[in-house]
Amino acid sequence: MKLENGNFIDDLYRWYKAYNENMKALSYSNNTLELYSRAIDIFIEYSLQYQDEMKLIDIKSVYITGYLTYLEDKAKKSGKKIKNGGYLSKSTKQTYLKAIKNFFKFINDNNDELFTFDRYFKNIKIADSSTTEEKLIYLTEEEIESLIDILEKTKSKKTDYNSYRNSLLIKLMLYGGLRISEALNISLGNFILAQDKDIYNIEIYAKGGKKQTGFIAKKTIDDELNYFREFVKLKDNELIMKTKGNKQLNRTSAYLIVNRIYKKAGIQKDGLHLLRHTLAMRLTQRGVSLVVIKKILRHSNIATTTIYSKSTNEAVADAIK
Repeated sequence: MKLENGNFIDDLYRWYKAYNENMKALSYSNNTLELYSRAIDIFIEYSLQYQDEMKLIDIKSVYITGYLTYLEDKAKKSGKKIKNGGYLSKSTKQTYLKAIKNFFKFINDNNDELFTFDRYFKNIKIADSSTTEEKLIYLTEEEIESLIDILEKTKSKKTDYNSYRNSLLIKLMLYGGLRISEALNISLGNFILAQDKDIYNIEIYAKGGKKQTGFIAKKTIDDELNYFREFVKLKDNELIMKTKGNKQLNRTSAYLIVNRIYKKAGIQKDGLHLLRHTLAMRLTQRGVSLVVIKKILRHSNIATTTIYSKSTNEAVADAIK
């Protein structure tokens, strides 16, 4: 089977159907079928909130641990009492994690591209306190410096539209925390200068037309926006993220482009969501309030934001051992 057909949720359902049929063919017990189906149903429910920003290939360890956090939050809302530091027992979380791990093992074994998710489950363990050990992947300050250096060097030619486009795309995610789906739909008219003149408010339209506001420092992207306004003379309603054929840049192409730029910068990491994680970690490490970070990243649930705080605490503990 093809790993992806383009739509994140549709792909999950497609693999879910194939996996369910496989379990039935192998005569799994009814209890196992029911348990695994419930675990995957909730995983897809959790994934619905990310359907505009994710693809299967973007699933990493932090996404899996985010699912466990979602389970915990769901249990809390259902009225469960806290016990041993959590609303779900260690064994319950282990069971759900095993179900999801088996689901992705089936995808590993049956996708035509031979893509594997094994490494993203390897270091996820359920601690005795019913919390998860998570390893967030993000850029270090040195890697950020190398990345920006590459972007600035490639902008040397005014005739190279793509270099300015790529620079703006990366900066919107790295410094503004935009999701890739949001960045790909940006036009000049979406940038509105805030009252203090040092910040751009970015008008963002989420799925269903819901309007949100992103934020980015003006000086960070002035060079790129001036290029599109003064040199290219784009109209306010024209998309910026276009190909040479004047078609909208798609997510797959953006993924490949950004990963190539990482390699040029000597960065041995990949993925688009890595940039948004990097902003969140930088803000957390600077001591910015979780409430403020939640607003900047536009998380619907602060439980998602606390992942970065936990990761920072773990980094401190490792540093002083």
